[in-house]
Amino acid sequence: MSRGRTPPVKDTYSTHDVAKICCVTPTTVIRWIEDGLIPAFKTVGGHRRVRREDLEKVCSERGIPFNVQSGDETGRILVVDDEPVVLDLVRDVVNDITHSFEVEVARDAFDAGRLVAVFRPQLIFLDLMMPGVDGFEVCTRLKRDSATAHTEIVAITGYYTEANTERILSAGAVACLRKPLDVTDVRRRVIESFRLREEQVSGHEESLPAENAKVLLVTQNADFRAKVQDELSEAAVKVLTAQTAGDALLVAQAAPPKYVILSLSLPDLDDSKLIEKLIKGTSHPPTIIAVHDDPSEAMREAVQAAGVRMCLPTKAVTGNVRGLLGV
Repeated sequence: MSRGRTPPVKDTYSTHDVAKICCVTPTTVIRWIEDGLIPAFKTVGGHRRVRREDLEKVCSERGIPFNVQSGDETGRILVVDDEPVVLDLVRDVVNDITHSFEVEVARDAFDAGRLVAVFRPQLIFLDLMMPGVDGFEVCTRLKRDSATAHTEIVAITGYYTEANTERILSAGAVACLRKPLDVTDVRRRVIESFRLREEQVSGHEESLPAENAKVLLVTQNADFRAKVQDELSEAAVKVLTAQTAGDALLVAQAAPPKYVILSLSLPDLDDSKLIEKLIKGTSHPPTIIAVHDDPSEAMREAVQAAGVRMCLPTKAVTGNVRGLLGV
């Protein structure tokens, strides 16, 4: 029974409809169907459909509110991690996907418990070993609770070992990702969890082909510059360099870049208004990734308010440049 709610108009539901009603991911719904937990049939085109009466019965038996919603529901993702760089990266990934998402962050056990109850995330990125949080225990408890048993959990850890991976997968996580996080891995997990279609994956329809893209690297750190150039040596992009904000503006005017990797340690950065000029000086503003050895929260907020896509520690960028730029 629908517990007094307005009866739904439709007699059958797709896996995406069921996911919205039950507040889980479409992947979970498909798993339910394959495990025989929800009766379903296939259309001539091979698409799974669930009858209304079958879904109402399953929801009633399992204590799931039969919430009939309309339109494309915003996907809910919770990041349980105390590192701002992780939250920035996940937010950046979902911002590049056309589907609408809300991303919340829990930096301790109290926030995690509160947000799981109030925010009701469909996908959780869970740090295994952040201070005050035992990720293995959190995962186990979530999977034992009927209200969160079908929430998908992706573990993330800086202590990546086979033993830790096997342990967290046994506790119910669907994957375990290594820190520093790879953008491609995070993107794949989000797309797979929400069963997004190809046309929903990228919202950058007007972006230039990769072979025409230019990357402007602005830094005085010779070691960092060499590492980035090495990482991009096999990518289909042209790397331009500058060591001051003034030079960066001249290079950008002569050869407008698609991407800018900008060191916030430049001595003339504040006076140059470089970020503002890069963004407002072209019809196709570049994607700017700011880097600093130890970026403060105030620094992050300031540059992101100015239009920077993300602000990352230098060590989080090296080794992950191609993933961050998507080239």
